[in-house]
Amino acid sequence: MAPLLEVKNIRTYFHTQDGVVKAVDGVSYDVNRGETIALVGESGCGKTVSALSILRLVAEPAGKIISGEILFNGVDLLKLSDAEMHKMRGARISIIFQEPQTSLNPVLTIGRQISEGLEFHKNMSLHDGMLEATRLLKLVGIPHPERRVYEYPHQFSGGMRQRAMIAIAIACQPQLIIADEPTTVVDVTIQAQLLELIRNITKELDTALILITHNLGIVARYAKRVFVMYAGNIVEYGQALDVYHQPCHPYTAGLLASVPRLDEPRKNRLQPIEGQPPDLIAPPAGCAFQARCTYSLPQCSKEKPVLMQITPGHFAACWISQRGTKPWQK
Repeated sequence: MAPLLEVKNIRTYFHTQDGVVKAVDGVSYDVNRGETIALVGESGCGKTVSALSILRLVAEPAGKIISGEILFNGVDLLKLSDAEMHKMRGARISIIFQEPQTSLNPVLTIGRQISEGLEFHKNMSLHDGMLEATRLLKLVGIPHPERRVYEYPHQFSGGMRQRAMIAIAIACQPQLIIADEPTTVVDVTIQAQLLELIRNITKELDTALILITHNLGIVARYAKRVFVMYAGNIVEYGQALDVYHQPCHPYTAGLLASVPRLDEPRKNRLQPIEGQPPDLIAPPAGCAFQARCTYSLPQCSKEKPVLMQITPGHFAACWISQRGTKPWQK
């Protein structure tokens, strides 16, 4: 069976006064029906831009999808008209934005913001839409939904606003949900509750999920496959357990080393990744991670590595791994 979503060699650039920022530069991945995958990496690596490219929400005129294909159920989303794409968003592909405070409309009630999608995509009346909005608020764990459906975003806490965003995303029972850093604005306890809520709902609806995060610590429990991004490219991907236990790229190993672990002595210090990400206006000729890598070879500064299979189903863009060595693995 063909994947639900196929992102093929997408390039999304931003034209600025200083030059062209290659935010996403040749990214490819796929999502199967009902599957959860994770896009992980530092801030600024291109995770969110690649997700916004799927929905064609890249800010124009500065931002533009230069080339590539985004196939959803075999249909190239980049070839749809604006009207056709408008019908696609919310109905078949939804997104949970990173910051609900700025994503929710402050002058509309929470219930109205849920019901408007139902009215547009499902032809519901306002009355029926509000009844469904109440049901959805109850589903996502908001107490007294029959009252809170008439309240405004500023009357909700950060965690409750994110729950309301989840309700909006699932309202039309889409086939794919993109969760863009859905737990950034809440504390650790609420993070776990929200992630469990998202997992349970997507499982119940048999909905595919793209989980975007910089925190590798929350991915293993929820994602089947992990795609690691750096400087606008995917540098490693594979089954989550393979990526965690045997990272084939030094950047992935660095991300894992920076996550606190309960199975190690408290005296062990976290290992930061030294240096800064490269300038995406003038990226280096070779491996983008070479300047921050303590294992780099002369070849790394001259030739850009491509993704190659290191072990079955596990790919990495790293000259060192492709030679059969992984000195960063303990």
